[in-house]
Amino acid sequence: MKTIVKALELSNAVLKVVKAVSTKSHNPILECIKLVCKGDSLTLIATDNEISIEKTIRAETFMEGEALVMGKLFADFIKKLEEEDDLELFLDEGRLKITYSSSEGFIQALPTEDFPLIPKELKENSFTMSQKDFKTMVAKTAFCCLQDDSRPILKGCLIEVLEGEITCVALDGFRLALCRKPVQEVYGKVKAIVPSRALNEIVRLLDKDEEQITVVIQDRNLMVEVENTILTARLLEGEYIDYRQIIPVTFLTEFKANKLIFENAVERAAVVARVTKNLVKFDIKENYVNITANSEMGNVNENVLINLDGKDIVIAFNSKYIIDCLHAIEDDFVKVSLNTPISPCIITPNSDDGCLYLVLPIRISN
Repeated sequence: MKTIVKALELSNAVLKVVKAVSTKSHNPILECIKLVCKGDSLTLIATDNEISIEKTIRAETFMEGEALVMGKLFADFIKKLEEEDDLELFLDEGRLKITYSSSEGFIQALPTEDFPLIPKELKENSFTMSQKDFKTMVAKTAFCCLQDDSRPILKGCLIEVLEGEITCVALDGFRLALCRKPVQEVYGKVKAIVPSRALNEIVRLLDKDEEQITVVIQDRNLMVEVENTILTARLLEGEYIDYRQIIPVTFLTEFKANKLIFENAVERAAVVARVTKNLVKFDIKENYVNITANSEMGNVNENVLINLDGKDIVIAFNSKYIIDCLHAIEDDFVKVSLNTPISPCIITPNSDDGCLYLVLPIRISN
């Protein structure tokens, strides 16, 4: 293998694919980046067996071939060469020689035979939507995915396309986020549980809001291709929670509030509530909601004006969950819908933008 590439193009490519390098595997192969030199291109591939990222850049090839190098080491070294013009990569007796200006460096190379095969011939089911809508959908839902391994199925978002509309749902057992967006095209039946990490990595590839993205799903894999970058991900397997059964549709109490004023008040209360498991209490009355937090470190007592429809109610929440939902809403006003002090709360933007948030309350003694 012998090729010449532009230093900055190589650095940008390495920084993309290194995100798929494993950081906790006992298999050294998964800590590597595979370099494939063929024709007038150089392809870089990394995988941790959950997601894979492949990036192809232009190259002047003198000898086709493959090499496997430690991903983090290679990325750090190439990053330091961004100011150079051309780099020559030459595989020589188990070492990758990198020549720049009048200098050279060597990185140990491993055999490529054991590098995992990446599924790329996927075409069975797919949907196409605008990049802008895809990024918005992920931003408004993925933060509600479970972050630990206690229930692996909840580490992903349920994505389902029906009647020209995509629904994305995330939940962690204490809260739920749902977002609906239109799709331009759909082929086959699209229903999958996609790891939130994969969705966030896809978003990082998107930088043209006016263009479209096509997501292909087949068997247990997902694939997207954006500007010579291919990302594949292994889908999560199992039955997702039937979210339709846990979202209430009728309410005894509803109020509307200015989102920014409400959000700021909850955030101030949250500062005091840090030592009490983020407990913040809402006492909802005719014209205002009284927001309180009490701890050994201090207390907060604020009134926020509201427009109430229904009964008065006292209810408590983990402030972090409420704040996360409010951060995701872009409307000037929000609607909060409730039934009892122990029933789920629904938070939506005042305008119907297809997004909905559910938060379970914390039981408190009267």
